[in-house]
Amino acid sequence: MVKIVNIFGDQYSGQAGKAGVFAKWKGRQYRRAYVIPANPKTTMQLAVRGYFTNAVAAWHVYHSLQRLVYSYLATGLVMSGFNLLVRRWQLAATKALDLPIAPQEGIKQIASAKADQTAEGITANGKEFTLNFGPINIGSLTFATGGTTPDQAAYVDIEMGDVRIPTAITQIEDGAATLVAVAEGDQLVITYDSGGRQIKREILYTVPALGTEIPAMALIADAIRTAYSPIDFKSVVVETYEATLEHYEQIESLEIDNILKKIYFDLTDPTGTGDSVTYVSFTAIELAKLEVTKVDTSFITWRRYSDLNGHIPIAQTIEDETYDWMLSAGTYVSVIRAAQSAVLATKHELIVMEAVS
Repeated sequence: MVKIVNIFGDQYSGQAGKAGVFAKWKGRQYRRAYVIPANPKTTMQLAVRGYFTNAVAAWHVYHSLQRLVYSYLATGLVMSGFNLLVRRWQLAATKALDLPIAPQEGIKQIASAKADQTAEGITANGKEFTLNFGPINIGSLTFATGGTTPDQAAYVDIEMGDVRIPTAITQIEDGAATLVAVAEGDQLVITYDSGGRQIKREILYTVPALGTEIPAMALIADAIRTAYSPIDFKSVVVETYEATLEHYEQIESLEIDNILKKIYFDLTDPTGTGDSVTYVSFTAIELAKLEVTKVDTSFITWRRYSDLNGHIPIAQTIEDETYDWMLSAGTYVSVIRAAQSAVLATKHELIVMEAVS
């Protein structure tokens, strides 16, 4: 390799015919011989390339929060979060170990107080209804019919695409205006918009062999999360798929914007006669700080402040658990938790902080 000292100050880069290749290293220009790289395509080489491709594909599926946690983990390693994921993926794949799992993610809602609320006589302007109190605790809102408006078969909390099923679905439409029993291969699917893209009939649940229902998942901890989020308000269509006749049928679903305290009926307009919703509202704390560290270390894996609505999004990797966790805010008693798993550290949660006495 020959260093190039050019008295005219010219800079060269790239290939110069077959004579050589010019480049720079640490501010110094050099020239090396032109060589066609070897590409033997051995079995192992092809396998490693496949691992790299799979790692890149996983990164592109990750949400921004999931990518951000890798950036925290890469701090001090002189590499990006993307590089760290690829390295971990390659090491696991070549040693036949478990591949990295998509980081867990959720939203902490930070409050100084909360209150149970009921709104009755639900009528909607173009299927949309605005509640009197908010923000709303994610996963707390439920609808009760007064008898005329159909029950809602699914609730969709749009912030992170959580789909709750209040009661088990045991019958679906078969395309011939007939309700039939749910059977193996039937599905629950969702169509929605998110971030400028439309996701068409993403599968939420497939009935397994000998299955007879799409089970209830009423709690936010049990909700099915969509592949993309946040979901655009008023863009959702939830359907059942009857596998025997290959028929899709839209079912009743209710979209919930917990920040703007709005709900939207995707199929049937509410009549208002006896219809009601119950939910939990809260008084948000802004600029509360959540800091997460790896157990028995000072290595920070997450640091973020609550926004105007008291929200702190969070993500953590299962591979790096367990975590110590501290929430602090100016005139409030800090909340401290030790040895948290990734699931516990990131779950959707309303945290009411006590004022310093």
